[in-house]
Amino acid sequence: MLHLGRLRLLHELSVLGTISAVAEAVHLTRPAVSQQLAQLEDDLETVLIERSGRGVQLTPAGRRLVARSTDLFAMVEEIEAEVAAANIEVSGEVRLTAFGSLASTVVPRAIHQLVEQHPKLNVIFTELEPSEGLRAAAAKQTDIAIVDDLVNAESLADALEFIALCVDHFDAVVSASHKLASRKSIQLADLAHERWALNQSASTYHTFILNACYAAGFTPRVTASSRNTAVTLELVRTGCVVAVLPRLALKHAELDADLSIIPLAPVLNRRVFVASPRGVAKRPAVAAVLDALQNAATQFV
Repeated sequence: MLHLGRLRLLHELSVLGTISAVAEAVHLTRPAVSQQLAQLEDDLETVLIERSGRGVQLTPAGRRLVARSTDLFAMVEEIEAEVAAANIEVSGEVRLTAFGSLASTVVPRAIHQLVEQHPKLNVIFTELEPSEGLRAAAAKQTDIAIVDDLVNAESLADALEFIALCVDHFDAVVSASHKLASRKSIQLADLAHERWALNQSASTYHTFILNACYAAGFTPRVTASSRNTAVTLELVRTGCVVAVLPRLALKHAELDADLSIIPLAPVLNRRVFVASPRGVAKRPAVAAVLDALQNAATQFV
């Protein structure tokens, strides 16, 4: 008989790539995961996994089984959603991830709304970069991941559903004393000879900005990199560097007299989405969080 729990472990292995990563995700030991996967092979009398160097990969039979399991898990989610919908009051737990600029703007506003409207609903929030959030959603480690179109989601598209949330523009940020500070708009090339702050740990954002600079005919001279937007803005405020940051990340700096936020021409933007495992969005609790996120996003863009 097909064991759903073991099948889910195989599905997560197809997403996460290693047994160690699966073990960490489901809070089991590595031997326990290996034992469950071996039992699944015995149940089906089929080899599903094979060693590849230091890692593992799915056999053709394993890949076919994972592909078929996507529809099966979606059906399970629908059944659970129907049962949950019978409860008049929205309750339970919803896991949510988002990257920096959404985490500091849209997410707090949405959670505030949910606390007021659904006091028995518990939202567990974790800040993750878009690529990490996508993998977490595909592996069912989170119910909702806020992501953007700078990351390639094609390989995980079959396991996820996407809903558009908003469009976020990128602006140049310079000190109020900078020679460009009074401009109504600037081109990226106007910053070609400046020192830049550019967060290298946010790989998709970093690559996006670099490619935009290359297209404008220059390579930015990066002298600072920080995960923390507040650190970047402080460096800009002192005149040490300039930066190009998403507009949502600058909402708390718009009234800062020491900074000048300047729109770029032509416009640079990214589309922001929420990604969920297929079928999860039908659960009343998840649907309530999605509604709150969409309401909050309209207040910032």
